[in-house]
Amino acid sequence: MVGDHRRSSGEAGTEPLPLGAALRGAWIGYRDRLDRELAAAGFGTHGAPDGRVLRLCSATAEVTISEIGRELGVSRQAASQIVGGLRDRGFVSLSPSPTDGREKMVRLTAHALDYLRAERAAERRMESRLRRELGTEAFDALQRLLEAVTADSPGLRTADAAGPGPPGRWPRPSPR
Repeated sequence: MVGDHRRSSGEAGTEPLPLGAALRGAWIGYRDRLDRELAAAGFGTHGAPDGRVLRLCSATAEVTISEIGRELGVSRQAASQIVGGLRDRGFVSLSPSPTDGREKMVRLTAHALDYLRAERAAERRMESRLRRELGTEAFDALQRLLEAVTADSPGLRTADAAGPGPPGRWPRPSPR
């Protein structure tokens, strides 16, 4: 049965995975499928936080490395390494900030825009397949369930829901 992810618990039979484990597993499986489709379309795999950085950059004409670090909740140095990897793969370009000589401006390349369009198209195909496999009623129930789970994190929902278009800014990470 599709979606019947149970683990053995010895002689007592089976029990469902804890919700957190099931959600992590679902996300990993979803990203693996998406990455395979994108690799088949000529794009290497990206994974987090690259995709989030690309979507952030698509929300505005330019963004600084420091802003990316703040959005991801990482140091400027870590953000610089992430951006450097994206630059090396042809997804972003860097230029000096016109107002701060210590800062770099990050812009998406045409290759990155192609990637974001291909990613969104692959997501739509995967959704269509899942809707067919699960049936409309179960698929709609799954969407409602996931929306309920993410209700307290509206920035996370809207950031990825927008796909390659402008998702708006993510909320700053809360201090822990």
